Amino acid sequence: MIQRIQTLYLFAAAILSSLAAFILPMYMVDDAVFRATASMWVFFMFGWSMATFSGSILMYQKRSFQLLLVRLGMLSSLIVLALLIKEISATEGASAAYGAVVPMLNIVLAFLASRGIQKDEAKIKSLDRLR
Repeated sequence: MIQRIQTLYLFAAAILSSLAAFILPMYMVDDAVFRATASMWVFFMFGWSMATFSGSILMYQKRSFQLLLVRLGMLSSLIVLALLIKEISATEGASAAYGAVVPMLNIVLAFLASRGIQKDEAKIKSLDRLR
């Protein structure tokens, strides 16, 4: 259901995850720029979060499963954030680039989407009580 606001949040999170996986720089050491493809686990987790956010868009009829997928996407974004912090702190002279902000944005977008899904679920339950 493209008209729901949570679909737009999930779509934005999926697009940000795919951009971060392939294009955006994660951290820099001197003049060298490192992307998510430099680390297998960071790249895999960005792909996993993109897949869960994209899959949750298609699960609009099963809101409880959609909510589970959104929360799994949030968890994968937290894992990506932890992996990035670990890599940046382990590399001497590394500084975070603007691509390292993407997991935090994904967590915020997923939280907003989960709130929208929960509101829809509450609305459906209240309408079922009226019948």
